[in-house]
Amino acid sequence: MCMCVLTFFTLVVLKVVFSDVYMLDEEMKWKVMPSMPKPDSHIEFAWKVVNNSIVIVGGTTEKHPETKKMVLVGEIFQFNLNTMKWYVIGKLPYRVKTTLVGYWDGNLYFTSGQRDKGPDDPAPRKVIAEMWRTKLILNP
Repeated sequence: MCMCVLTFFTLVVLKVVFSDVYMLDEEMKWKVMPSMPKPDSHIEFAWKVVNNSIVIVGGTTEKHPETKKMVLVGEIFQFNLNTMKWYVIGKLPYRVKTTLVGYWDGNLYFTSGQRDKGPDDPAPRKVIAEMWRTKLILNP
């Protein structure tokens, strides 16, 4: 549910990033799933299904409370479809949004997207032109 304030001329959205997760079941009804470990924008993370788990890389989370700047996500999340549990399974070399991911031969790859300004500033900076690879170890 969007918490909004409506005035005569503007619509101000107070919260735009959520940790809510839903799954459409066999009866075509939405089922509430466990919340993500951290709110993550649905349009700015990348995901891949691997061994009955959904792996999510990067994205944006809630804005910084003081600066109000966008905060990028630097974790790799796993949602195990067998246990219906979330895990944080890794950290990226830097926070990133709008990246691309792939999986091949036991390795998770990510490339392109926009990275953060550095360890002390999670706001977006430049578009990256690198590819990273890591051995993907999932929780059972």
